[in-house]
Amino acid sequence: MIELVREIEPKLIQRLVQLEKEAFGEGGMNAWHLVPLIRHGRVYVFKKNIEIIGLIQYMLDWDSPQKAYMVGVSISKDSQGLGLGTELLKKSLKALYRENIEKVELTVDRNNVAAVKIYESKLGFKVTDCRKDEYGEGEDRLVMVLSLADFANNDECRVDQTR
Repeated sequence: MIELVREIEPKLIQRLVQLEKEAFGEGGMNAWHLVPLIRHGRVYVFKKNIEIIGLIQYMLDWDSPQKAYMVGVSISKDSQGLGLGTELLKKSLKALYRENIEKVELTVDRNNVAAVKIYESKLGFKVTDCRKDEYGEGEDRLVMVLSLADFANNDECRVDQTR
């Protein structure tokens, strides 16, 4: 089950930080990052039974308010490889589309072939740029953009407009 996080609860924040550290090490989000994103952006969690096994965060682009930037996505190590990350991405993109967001942008390590493949082949993202040294020397990132109208019109990912 995917749900939008609206409440700031210490145990919830602790679990989200744990997932972030598991996925990104020192580069993972901490409470100082997650609380403002919950209050002012969009943070979705993936729950299996009652346990949170994944999260994804978005923020608006001030220069282009109809575009959201995907800050990060994490799935617990025990739940990786089951398609749950892709499901979390699809459902969160549908939710953004319902909020009239037109595009989503993300950056990804160009050596993360598995992630790039998922973004391109399963979701329809397109590489638009490469930012050299984005997070420091040798930390190059691909910029990928998805038109949510194209995503919504994809038969496999059709958005229910009757909601």
